[in-house]
Amino acid sequence: MKKGFTLSEVLITLGIIGVIAALTIPALMANYRNKLYTAQLKRTYGQIIEAAQTIMNEEQSDNFYTTSAGLPQDSSGENCKTGACYFLRNYFKTINENCGTGDHKCVGTSYKTLNGAATSTPSGTFCIQTSNGATICAAHNTGNQVTSLTVDVNGKDDPNIAGKDVFAMDMKTDGTLSDYESGSNIPGSEGADADKCGLGSAENINAAAAGCLSKIIENGWKMDY
Repeated sequence: MKKGFTLSEVLITLGIIGVIAALTIPALMANYRNKLYTAQLKRTYGQIIEAAQTIMNEEQSDNFYTTSAGLPQDSSGENCKTGACYFLRNYFKTINENCGTGDHKCVGTSYKTLNGAATSTPSGTFCIQTSNGATICAAHNTGNQVTSLTVDVNGKDDPNIAGKDVFAMDMKTDGTLSDYESGSNIPGSEGADADKCGLGSAENINAAAAGCLSKIIENGWKMDY
């Protein structure tokens, strides 16, 4: 006798495989995307620190805020001499410059929080898109004398969610980075607590992303939310 499977048995098996695939593939894809965003974040995070250390070495300063990059922006003339514009234009490899919300060359048209609420778009006194595709916007807060940076790790591409592909950070005096901390009075404070991730105000994308950078770093550069 020849042995084999009946048509109904094959269909049942395929149905079971289909159900399992439907349940597992979305989770696998989400995990893959999280790993991709985290890898892009880690790379851009390192590039910003490297750039800060470079200008501090060139200007022989142990304080980022006494360098040309750490001062308020002077945008007189075609070439900025200080501030975010000077820092981003001269210490990063770029494919777009001054490409913020006005022309949306490197910033998306709409952004959301982790909870799905609408929030503001990344902005600053100057924005660039790096050769790796990440968007970096920076601004010097004259109130607390901190340079804050908003990073969209994949430019204007989706998902444009604070805490997923968009992160906010503050430059510390020693040229390293901490998580964004709104209202900080000390340049380069230790930053937001990781448990604030996704719980910040939805009105501002930096506040919406506050705590997420810390959470990822404390988790060994893994996104588990």
